[in-house]
Amino acid sequence: MIWTATQDTLPPVPPVRRLDPAPEALAETVELTAAHLGARAHTVADFERSLDGLVRHAHHDRHPLTRALSDTLGHRYTEEIEAQRLGGVDVVAATLLWQVPGYSLKPEHVRRGRGHEDCAQGGLELVLTARLREIAYRLRSKEPLPFLLSTPTWDTGTLEAAELVERLTEYRRLGVRPGPADFGQALLRVRRDNAAGAGGAAAATAAARLGTAEGARLAAWLGPDGEPAPVLRRVVEPDPSAHTAWQRTGAATAQITCPSGERAALQREFPEPFHWLGRPHEGFTQCYHWHGGHPVRASVLPEDRETQAAWLLPQVTLAATAGDHGSSWMLPHLARLGGPAGPALHAAVAAGLGGRSVESRSPAVEALLVLAARGDLDAPLLGRELAAMTALGTVKPNRLADAARSAAAAGAHATLWTVLAEVLPALLPSVRGAGEVLAVAASCAEHCAATGPVPDAVAAAAARRGSSTVISGARRLSSALTGRRAGLQGVPSKSRPGGGVPRRHP
Repeated sequence: MIWTATQDTLPPVPPVRRLDPAPEALAETVELTAAHLGARAHTVADFERSLDGLVRHAHHDRHPLTRALSDTLGHRYTEEIEAQRLGGVDVVAATLLWQVPGYSLKPEHVRRGRGHEDCAQGGLELVLTARLREIAYRLRSKEPLPFLLSTPTWDTGTLEAAELVERLTEYRRLGVRPGPADFGQALLRVRRDNAAGAGGAAAATAAARLGTAEGARLAAWLGPDGEPAPVLRRVVEPDPSAHTAWQRTGAATAQITCPSGERAALQREFPEPFHWLGRPHEGFTQCYHWHGGHPVRASVLPEDRETQAAWLLPQVTLAATAGDHGSSWMLPHLARLGGPAGPALHAAVAAGLGGRSVESRSPAVEALLVLAARGDLDAPLLGRELAAMTALGTVKPNRLADAARSAAAAGAHATLWTVLAEVLPALLPSVRGAGEVLAVAASCAEHCAATGPVPDAVAAAAARRGSSTVISGARRLSSALTGRRAGLQGVPSKSRPGGGVPRRHP
């Protein structure tokens, strides 16, 4: 059905910021590195700027950098320590202080721990580890990197293709051999939403003209090779006996999952630590990795939020079905990333809106608002996912109503009406909690001056005798949709809230 409504007034979209260049001053680089290592929450910007700064200064003049690091961070590395016992930028800083044995930095030693082979966050962590150890290994060799190819352009982790072409051009001029993991990470970060346009075509042409293997791979990556894998949607019956230390499901009812597809290029042309990302995956894996460092891990695939949402969905579902805190807190960050916003991301937001606690629902509300403000939300699709999840019992109507009230309070009345219009037929005539959802839907329709045909299920409920919350809510909603004065002007409720064409990058 088509309704007309006034536009939403939504909170401003969190800006995507361009990363500042790596610090030119040595003291500033060391200070930034120390602050990053000492922070409880690591940002993509600080991680990448400190890493690139260390690489650049080590290439320019290693000895002053080593002295400065020893004075500031020497207390962190008092004895030689193998690379596998270090995480993040620590492995590079400790290598510069000659506290990491070279053999432990070799690519063949980059592997994930046993028992976590199916953990998505472990797969992302493995790519980070491979890149960091490669950088550290090159620092110990006679071929240190002059700068990194994969340093992102934006604080989400996205890298502009034209910028990568410029870096590859400079590598060719200097006669530098790119690091396989660093270049692989750079490809995964290349922004693709304009790959088919003039900008993408120009970057692909310039890359091909470099006459290098990396230039040819970038040109191919900007074409079909770099397309994200398709994500499927299915309803599965999980194994209720699966309940180990890091695989907690305990689910006894059918749930919606979105298995990720295969990416042959990732398995064929990238270093081994990247291969897991290119394999098809499905299941209900829960792992401790979800509880820290997520912006940096998410920046491994900043242009493929759909695949990351597919991996996240089982954990978000836990917050709605098993009393687990789940991983809904990651949803707003995924909403800010690039790539298509498809069924997996909408399903993850839907499951998050049904979380058992307010704390698990709030991030899903924030993600909904971010997607709506960016013009990325398919409100009818979200509504259909919610309807399917209420039918399965994953999402309870009273929890959905509470989340919807929060989103409406932020100004998303037209968006919420379009979402709930898809949900109501699954709740009526008598699902417990339907009255609460009807009340929110009616309030949203009133606030956005929605007009149009009354859904059959709502009309049937409104025609019944009595004064229950379902009947009164249905009558209120019917009145809102049909009782407005003639001539009311509006816009399609499924159009982008806020008007105009949103821009993801400045």
